[in-house]
Amino acid sequence: MNEKIRSFLSNLPSVPVPLEKLNLKTKLGWTAAILLLFIVMSFVPLFGVSKAYSLNFEILQVLIASHFGSLLSLGIGPIVSASIIIQMLQGTDIIHIDTSTKEGRILFQGIQKMTSIAFVIVENAVYVFSGALTPAQSGIMFPIIMLLQLVAAGIVLVFMDEVVSKWGIGSGISLFILAGISLQLVNTTLNPFVSPIGAIPSIISSFISGVPLDALFPIVAIISTVSLFAVSIWLQGVKIELPLSFGRLRGYSIRWPVALFYTSIIPIVLVVSLVAGVQFFGQTLFNAGNSILGTYQKQSTLFGTQELPISGLAALLSPPTIQQLYVSATTTGITSLQIESMVVYTLILIIGASIFSYLWMYLGGQDPRSVTKQLMSSGLSMPGFRRDERIITDILKRYIVPLAIIGGAITGLVAALATFFNALTAGVGILLVVMIIYQFYYSLMQENGPEFKPIKDKLTGETVE
Repeated sequence: MNEKIRSFLSNLPSVPVPLEKLNLKTKLGWTAAILLLFIVMSFVPLFGVSKAYSLNFEILQVLIASHFGSLLSLGIGPIVSASIIIQMLQGTDIIHIDTSTKEGRILFQGIQKMTSIAFVIVENAVYVFSGALTPAQSGIMFPIIMLLQLVAAGIVLVFMDEVVSKWGIGSGISLFILAGISLQLVNTTLNPFVSPIGAIPSIISSFISGVPLDALFPIVAIISTVSLFAVSIWLQGVKIELPLSFGRLRGYSIRWPVALFYTSIIPIVLVVSLVAGVQFFGQTLFNAGNSILGTYQKQSTLFGTQELPISGLAALLSPPTIQQLYVSATTTGITSLQIESMVVYTLILIIGASIFSYLWMYLGGQDPRSVTKQLMSSGLSMPGFRRDERIITDILKRYIVPLAIIGGAITGLVAALATFFNALTAGVGILLVVMIIYQFYYSLMQENGPEFKPIKDKLTGETVE
């Protein structure tokens, strides 16, 4: 790498690292402050955007913690995109930086920051100039004003993420996703002022109006959401524990857990993002006169008038909910397209998540050979087997590869079920909430265990000794 470029990347503005270990109160303070700022930015309306813009891509708001029409219309999307690209390049050795050294870490963070800012500019420009965010008036001035606001907010968000990572709890990206999904759950469950109103106000309104049958589907939505949360929490704890021993310390061994969700839920996030991308570009192309991905028609929905796909790949990737199937069955009849879209959507999520999980295992350095090298470098080996890289790799392959594939398939199934049963948030959102809360819990226990344990014991009702 050119020395001038290296110097530039190493001297980018950054949030300073704390000079001493932070206590739990300080971390909670910084985390709360950044969270409040994020929520405020999510509700500050974007100057120059049309009030009649259509929310056709609600799933994207779950994935990227965005609020369309606000300063954070793209949320953490550009940061996540940059992070995935950099991790893939690092995992495939296209870029090789030794992050074990201070200089290497600073350089890597510089590359990631510049890539994030580049994605902030490019992705927001695509959204503004493609018409996804409609300007209030025609001409070039309003789109440019909108773009400048979005880019400025996106760059601020990059530094907010860095503040949480260094001064707060966990990562900023996880915090923002959790906040976005939590706000959506509050709206879809309790808010009586949105359209459609929350599930609980809808149930109450149905009984007051003397039409209890109207409460059926809100009740189904609540039950399905609670059930999927319970299933996701249980699945999060499913793991296989492999025995490992230290070669230099005889008689001392540990059990290394291999979780069912071995590659986390990045694979299903990528699949759902791809599906949303097809729908987005399908609508954009259709409005430009090209129906290669499908045709769209304006229809009245609970969210107002929207352009919905009625044919092509985009329609196959837009399955009906159980409520829509019921309405069709009692009026015009269930169509073949609805059945086909349910089958195709489910298969794409399950198979796609399995494939992406397998690929991510290698791109993220989680494959059996890479794990074997990490274990052996730490002095660990399998008890009862020779300390040979090939032998340990073969043993790990029996567990890691099947778990990565099966775990990916299960996340795809959970996401599909949440869509069909019209859960109060997307299936990906449910999985994200469960995993992020687990991450925060482990982060607190590892970094501030003595301070956090009394709080945990009090919340769980355990006796503090």
